[in-house]
Amino acid sequence: MVDGSLIYWFLEQLPFEARDRILPPILEAWKQMRSAEIPIMGYLSASRNIEAMNFLRLTACSHPVPDCKSFCPNQLEKVPCKIFEPLRDTTLWSTQLKPGQRSNLWRSNAHILEQYEDQKIYFCYVHVGTEIARIEVPAWVAENTTMLDQALGLMLAQVQKGYGYPVAIAEAHNQAVVKGADKARFFALLEQQMIKAGLKNVGTSYKEARKRGSIA
Repeated sequence: MVDGSLIYWFLEQLPFEARDRILPPILEAWKQMRSAEIPIMGYLSASRNIEAMNFLRLTACSHPVPDCKSFCPNQLEKVPCKIFEPLRDTTLWSTQLKPGQRSNLWRSNAHILEQYEDQKIYFCYVHVGTEIARIEVPAWVAENTTMLDQALGLMLAQVQKGYGYPVAIAEAHNQAVVKGADKARFFALLEQQMIKAGLKNVGTSYKEARKRGSIA
């Protein structure tokens, strides 16, 4: 279970050279998990996505063919299909789902997924009891009903044990906290390396010193 999205939106803004170094190792790791039949899922709490709501825009389109670039080039104008714009996916599904239920599966059309080869990302919304969570899985999990159901069942169990939030993710956050001693050690090593490199006036500003040694 991953905290957050499996769709790495930030890669769209990076040069291809950088993207080519980051994404392939991740996809290769997913392939190994697929071979071992270990499902992977992304858990998004308080999701702001509107991908499912965008589908409803088709019903509000006043043109015979939904071609935004041709008919509505200026998206800043008030067009009929934008009646759904203020609403998020979670708003819709909060009116449709009961605790323990999920929505249908959707396949994301994010541009970065063109680089995912055969591991496109699907998503659904699940009423976990305390909120509507967005759950993302690769295609090979979405297409395996047994694996998907098992993964969703484990996720709900995690939420129940965590009193509204997956306990595994919460514990991971706690373990990932960088302690003050670790920060001090890092800055000390950084200063040593800067001095070795011949940089002068290497020191800690008063403001930074106060941050590192706060009296709080």
